[in-house]
Amino acid sequence: MSTPYGEWPSPIEPADIAAGGRGFAGVRIADGNAYWLERRPSEGGRGVLCRAPLGGAGDLPAHEEVTPEGFDVRTLVHQYGGGDFTVAGDTAVVASMDDQRLYRLPADGSVDPTPITPEPPEPLGLRYADVAIGPDHQTVYAVRERHVGPETDDEPANEIVRLPLHPDADDETEAALPDPVVIAEGHDFYAAPRPSPAGDRIAYLRWDHPNMPWDGTELVVEALDASGERVEGSRRVAAGGDDESVCSPAWSPDGVLHAVSDRTGWWNLYRVEDGSLANYHPADAEFGVPMWQLGVSTYAFLDDGRIATLYTDAGEPSLRLLDPDAPEDGLTTGGGEPAGSPLDDPDLPYSSFRPTAIRSDGEHVVFVGHRPDAPSAVVEWSPSAGPRRHLRESTDDPLDPEYVSTPTPVVFPTGDAVGADETVAYAHYYPPHNPDVTPPSDDEERPPLVVTVHGGPTSRSEATLSTSTQFLTTRGVAVLDVNYRGSTGYGRAYRDALQGEWGVRDTLDCVNAARYAAAEGLADPDRLAISGGSAGGYAVLSALAFHDTFDAGASYYGVADLAALAAETHKFESRYLDGLVGPLPAAEDVYRERSPLYHAEGITAPLLLLQGGKDEVVPRAQATAMIDALVENGTPYAYVEFPEERHGFRDADNIARAHEAEFAFYGEAFGFEPAGDLDPVEVFTGERPPEAE
Repeated sequence: MSTPYGEWPSPIEPADIAAGGRGFAGVRIADGNAYWLERRPSEGGRGVLCRAPLGGAGDLPAHEEVTPEGFDVRTLVHQYGGGDFTVAGDTAVVASMDDQRLYRLPADGSVDPTPITPEPPEPLGLRYADVAIGPDHQTVYAVRERHVGPETDDEPANEIVRLPLHPDADDETEAALPDPVVIAEGHDFYAAPRPSPAGDRIAYLRWDHPNMPWDGTELVVEALDASGERVEGSRRVAAGGDDESVCSPAWSPDGVLHAVSDRTGWWNLYRVEDGSLANYHPADAEFGVPMWQLGVSTYAFLDDGRIATLYTDAGEPSLRLLDPDAPEDGLTTGGGEPAGSPLDDPDLPYSSFRPTAIRSDGEHVVFVGHRPDAPSAVVEWSPSAGPRRHLRESTDDPLDPEYVSTPTPVVFPTGDAVGADETVAYAHYYPPHNPDVTPPSDDEERPPLVVTVHGGPTSRSEATLSTSTQFLTTRGVAVLDVNYRGSTGYGRAYRDALQGEWGVRDTLDCVNAARYAAAEGLADPDRLAISGGSAGGYAVLSALAFHDTFDAGASYYGVADLAALAAETHKFESRYLDGLVGPLPAAEDVYRERSPLYHAEGITAPLLLLQGGKDEVVPRAQATAMIDALVENGTPYAYVEFPEERHGFRDADNIARAHEAEFAFYGEAFGFEPAGDLDPVEVFTGERPPEAE
């Protein structure tokens, strides 16, 4: 006898989604050890620096925690952080979530962290990220974001600073700590301070409003004297500009600067030398990623001359080995494919490499690898020897592979009207799957579908083993994970297709994805839901307000009022909408036309709103304003607030409750009874919940 979709008993409970799951936020290699930063939902999302020796045998060796209990490694620069730690020799430098200062500690964790930056005049007033230690092992370089002091009346000031790893003071008391030396300032944003191996030059990235780093950046190189001071008159722009995005600069061991640029319309890898750029492998593929977080490293140099590099072809990432010398004409300065290919595919089983931090000591490569059929892991791999090891996995209790729903890539027609076929967009389809039940036949029932929408919007969803997705598929709900126009991994033209069209083309692509799935028999056309967070939450609200395809929606901290977002959000994204929508005040009418808050009368399908009380990216006021509109409109809705959460939920209990509430909400909307002991969610019509007051 078949079991109705949505009512399947699942081995995944809401608490399982986060309680045992670790997130990884960067890797490094130093002195024969791999280091990684892991985020633990079971500890409120605390960042813990860990390490394990390289070159051993077998998976999951014993690892050490470098930072002490209670210490939270995280930077809030740009709100999204990145580059929270670095290691050189026997010393680590980490950023503290509690005060945003930098701390030094032995790489074996034998001594508690010691601050190396002064206490700010106001709490969290001075923030540091993208940390690098110079070749002398005595100098630290970092991006600093000042929320206090000169030039911070309107917004924080960003700059690159230099400071001693071991402050020259009789006692290392906090009062004796010197102020860092500013070595680059005057532009709106900075990233990636990278000293050369000889310590005689430094490279870094900079850009200005209204550009985002994937729109246009400049790669700058300056000479340094023996004391680390800038050599006056040596500053030059080596690559980039307002219409060219340069990312992931790095020096080869022999002192040659490299970087990724999209000057051909694709993020390709270049050697930067003698005032010119040489493209190692011209291809309609991506060697770079959008720099949402700092500390990005998309390639690493090997002792045999090859480069281990990220390579994304048609939206599907892989790790490749690039040989600059094979073939000889693989090194070109113009467009077109070289004769032959210097790019080797080692056929690793990983389908995603987030966060993008590929590191090497010349022999070993370490990265975070994700798969669609197994847990994520910190991976050690030796390209010359072949074997790979998992140093740490995201969970100690992985889902039985028999229950895993593996995705199928989907290419569907879309365009500037519902049902149009002028162009295509992309998705991954996860069918309902559970070996313990007999699904209904196609004649009996088609499964409910949740279209999931990534944030950003300049980002991408990838085929990975997500317990959030498997929580749905094991319960009999299909998932379609959409990469709408504006997503990365498909070249600059696809990424720029959302310029001036945010809220229109991304929403249409989600609508057309759902319609395509229903037409192909992959979903019940009368039980279509849409779910997303941040920019994905905006797509949820827009799809419900401006279209009638979806029968329910779940918005996680979604944007309801574009003008309020532009006015209230943090510096990094404060001019993002200039390109996505248009500059204010000239485009004020467009902002209102595309804000779901002002078109809530179009929202008739039930809507779930989930919100963090301390969200500074999409503040709580956006959700409560939407509630007012829904109450006036008489639309059924539910609201779940997590008072201590910021943008993106990190606490295990909160993550569990959010998923529980979302699935219970779909049960209410689609008329099925979820299996298991799930707490219901209260649906309101025409009144406000107490927590929204």
